[in-house]
Amino acid sequence: MFVRRLFSRISRKSVSSIFIELFLIIVGVLSALAVENYRQSILEQNMEVDYLIALRKAVRADTAMLNRDIQKYFKKQKACKTFLELIESGKPLDQEEFEMSAEAIIMNVDPFYNTAIFEDLKTSGHLQIISNEDLRNAMMEYYILVDHLSEVHIQNLFEISYNPFFTDLLTFREYAFEDELNQSGIVAQLKERKDSQLYLKRLQKRSYTFYSTLLFNSLPRSQNLLEEIDQELVKRGIE
Repeated sequence: MFVRRLFSRISRKSVSSIFIELFLIIVGVLSALAVENYRQSILEQNMEVDYLIALRKAVRADTAMLNRDIQKYFKKQKACKTFLELIESGKPLDQEEFEMSAEAIIMNVDPFYNTAIFEDLKTSGHLQIISNEDLRNAMMEYYILVDHLSEVHIQNLFEISYNPFFTDLLTFREYAFEDELNQSGIVAQLKERKDSQLYLKRLQKRSYTFYSTLLFNSLPRSQNLLEEIDQELVKRGIE
């Protein structure tokens, strides 16, 4: 009887000790997981902020580039109108205005969008690290538009920035603006060449199309995205 009671006490003590030890192990594991999760959460928040700062810089550069290109397309459109009117009227322009118009027509427009940060977000699988869903969707929509515009621009690059129907009318030194442009000679060629006149009419329309697209679509989207990024950073205490 005594032995049975002794073993019973030892068994009860052992079971309670096991439960206590098991409880402490569970608490320790859960605590370690909680600390690790907290550490990972801090790392992701810091990474998100780093991405947002880099994206803000990229979109700011895009916005500045869009403003420049809008002005370039406006000048191209205006220059085409000037040359087409000059062909009709035959009235000479001020030489400086003539050369500025010619420069606007052959001026290169080669937009370079800063997509590297967004591409890194996609390829690294970190896109979901942007916790603001509305901001994340706005980013994706913006860069889909950027891809489309880049593709369209490449397709029209030579029509927009270089085309023999106009540049062939100039000598190399005139094209390089090393010599004064021969206004009367260029206008005479334009009057004879229907293909050059058609090119100017098409360039005028293309320039207006790109001008309108950038002014009323791309620029507002880049500005809105920039504003959303700024607001998100302000929430994190970053100006």
